[in-house]
Amino acid sequence: MPKPTTDEPLPPMRAGERESRAGGEQYCLSPLPVPTDSEHGVDVAHIDVRHDEATMDLRQGASLDSLLITGHVFSVGLTFIVGIGAFLLLLAFFWGGLPLATIPWWFGVAYGISLFPLFTGILFPDVVLKRIPPIRLHRQRREVAFVVDAPGRRFWLPDPTNMWLMAISGAIAASTGLIFIAESPEWMTNPDTAFPLKVLLIHIASLAFLPLYPHFYDFCRKLVGQQRQTVLVPWEDVIAVCGFNPSLSAGGVTGFGWNFALMPPDPERPGYTLPGAGIIVGVGGLPGALAQWEYIRRFMEEGPEAITPSAREWGVEWYDAQVARERERYERTHDKRRWQRFRREQWWNHARFAHWYTEYRMKHVLPRAVPRDWLAEWSRPLPETQWARPSQPLTELSEQLRAAYQRGEPFVEMGNVEQRFGIEVEPTPRKAYPTRPFAANAA
Repeated sequence: MPKPTTDEPLPPMRAGERESRAGGEQYCLSPLPVPTDSEHGVDVAHIDVRHDEATMDLRQGASLDSLLITGHVFSVGLTFIVGIGAFLLLLAFFWGGLPLATIPWWFGVAYGISLFPLFTGILFPDVVLKRIPPIRLHRQRREVAFVVDAPGRRFWLPDPTNMWLMAISGAIAASTGLIFIAESPEWMTNPDTAFPLKVLLIHIASLAFLPLYPHFYDFCRKLVGQQRQTVLVPWEDVIAVCGFNPSLSAGGVTGFGWNFALMPPDPERPGYTLPGAGIIVGVGGLPGALAQWEYIRRFMEEGPEAITPSAREWGVEWYDAQVARERERYERTHDKRRWQRFRREQWWNHARFAHWYTEYRMKHVLPRAVPRDWLAEWSRPLPETQWARPSQPLTELSEQLRAAYQRGEPFVEMGNVEQRFGIEVEPTPRKAYPTRPFAANAA
């Protein structure tokens, strides 16, 4: 769970406990992984990227909304570029002409502006997605695989997901691209002008930096023995929390952000979590957090038949179906204004490209976050005779909770449910969890 601000860690939270701090609240849903009486188990945050009869992969997937925003930004930039071009044409019309050098500078500005959504909406998010491995749950083994940072001293190179790397490389690419295009006509028309080779090479290097730097970073980490590791955590030790924190401004509280987090505890340091592991996602509210937890818990405790995956709302096929539904609605209602507004919005946000690239990311970019054959042997289904079984305290506590829910007692008001029902749980042995290398062909 999150580290405290003091040197001494807070006692590890248990299921049902609630902590208030800094105007926000945090609810602990596990351990133990008890039922919370949520009406539905729903993948609210769309983090279930794959599951089968034995395993489920949780991770933050490709975001369609971020690509729609990228399309919106590109349209704004394109409008700005066209506006500059129209302004130059008006100047040429009233002044009787403009210097020819104005044209390549206009193309340079247009090219530089177009690189902004490329870096922020495509190149950098792809780097981030390729470096976030999933959390793999195995319901038959009752274990959860987390990828954690290697112990030891801090690595000196900046992480590839550092936004400053994207900002610096993007600024260099935009400026060098602008200069190269603006100076190219001078080089082609004046034989004494040298070809801007250095500017071109710097521009190419800045474009290739984001895709290539992660490989160099991983190579250097391998040389110094700082590779990430896979840690196998017992399912009943996993920490699930939800909480909200207020958004503050000079005028007061402006809103609240609700998050759900799934994290591995550090068995050797109670009150802390293992570094670099886990997932935290927005869920919209306490009911959403409970529904997200129930989705995961029911898969682990009851199986894939107990959950209903969320409908896929991305991809070219889904987009075409959405357009067809709107067209059918227009033909039925003759609401021309709604149809035109819908088409303008889709065009302005480049929605078809956003759906296509989201589908591409889900199928081709996300799988690159894990080495080939990662946990292949561990992930295989087991014969039912070899399945791990719930512990006796979890079974007893779950029965007590279901009876309490029948009496109308809500989970979030019970406090520590182990103390509430007098269930004693043996403390986890303070020894490290089993680890495996986060590398290709690791069993």
